[in-house]
Amino acid sequence: MGRLAIDCRIPWIPPQLRLSGLTALVTLGSLLGADVPDALLKATDALVSGSPQSAAETLAPVVAADPDNADAQRLLGVSLSLLGRRSGALEALAAAARLQPANPANHLALAQALAQFGENRRAQEAFRAALDLDGRLGPAHEGLALSLALEGGLTEAILHFGMALEHVAEASAKARLHFFRGRAHLQLDRYEPAAADFKAATELQPDFGPAYLEWGRVLAEDPADRTAASVLARAAELMPESAEAQFASGQQLLRGGDPAAAAGTLRRAVDLDPANRAAQYALGRALRASGRAEEARSLLGSIAASGSDRALEEARINEAGQLNNEGLQAEADGNVELALRRYEAAAAIAPDEVGFHRNAALALCRLDRWVEAKARLRKVLRMAPGDIDATKALYIALDNAPD
Repeated sequence: MGRLAIDCRIPWIPPQLRLSGLTALVTLGSLLGADVPDALLKATDALVSGSPQSAAETLAPVVAADPDNADAQRLLGVSLSLLGRRSGALEALAAAARLQPANPANHLALAQALAQFGENRRAQEAFRAALDLDGRLGPAHEGLALSLALEGGLTEAILHFGMALEHVAEASAKARLHFFRGRAHLQLDRYEPAAADFKAATELQPDFGPAYLEWGRVLAEDPADRTAASVLARAAELMPESAEAQFASGQQLLRGGDPAAAAGTLRRAVDLDPANRAAQYALGRALRASGRAEEARSLLGSIAASGSDRALEEARINEAGQLNNEGLQAEADGNVELALRRYEAAAAIAPDEVGFHRNAALALCRLDRWVEAKARLRKVLRMAPGDIDATKALYIALDNAPD
């Protein structure tokens, strides 16, 4: 059977880039020095303390009295952006950029607001304007990278994530950038650099649960990997309320031959997301494999009784297909013993799928286990009379198997 198409790519996040008012203020102080008016200092303090409403109330009369004050316009725009007031924010920030075009902070604040409100194309233009004035602005590189990635410009986004990393010092900011760049690599099916970025994110921020989850998923793509289980277990530990993390960890424990531990983790995933039929099916398999057959029958029976036969069947075939894929990869890597175990597991889950049995039979031939191969090939031919590959292999097995 050919390789089943398993989509392991993870949807891009976030849906919007939230504005950081503090980032937009970084350039303000260095440009204005000690001549900052009291109202602007008061508004800045309000923003820093997390009070954009107070900042907006302070700045509104300043801008009304002097609409050509670019610094007040910028601060007002940042405040209104943080309050979610789109039209007023963009009007003020556009005015700041027009009045003071040589100040990169104006373009950066405008770009961040445009990205926040979903205007990615205009945001990219403003990010580029800020970078043309100061190529060392890490937040501008990051914002441009995120905006590009949201529209599919992943290659350029990866470059700007890298440049942002060169111009930020805070560990948590670096971790975030590695995480985003890793997800961009994943979208391009670049698994090794993605894994390296996710690993770097966890080293910079050891409690970064989503980075452990993505790293573990990449590692799990290699059936011979022995570290995926511990990485995914760490993700599940850090994100106890994430059904996704519990499911990924439980699945890996099940594949790794620890059904008892898998059952506990998968039970948590099901409790968190009762509608997840794939998690319910995996839990049923774990219960069955750990000797709790009655619980398994009850669970799987309840899925079928709920009218979710189709969902159950899809979950079953997807799980078997993934195991088959792992077998194909192991065989390509020269590990036929591991490949056979994966094919056998796939055939046990989906016993009516002839391809899984054929792959297992051919693996037995490659291991010179001719007696077993002969019996398995005959089963394949009963399921699919005239199967060319199985017929050829059976003749070889008959020649090599002892009488």
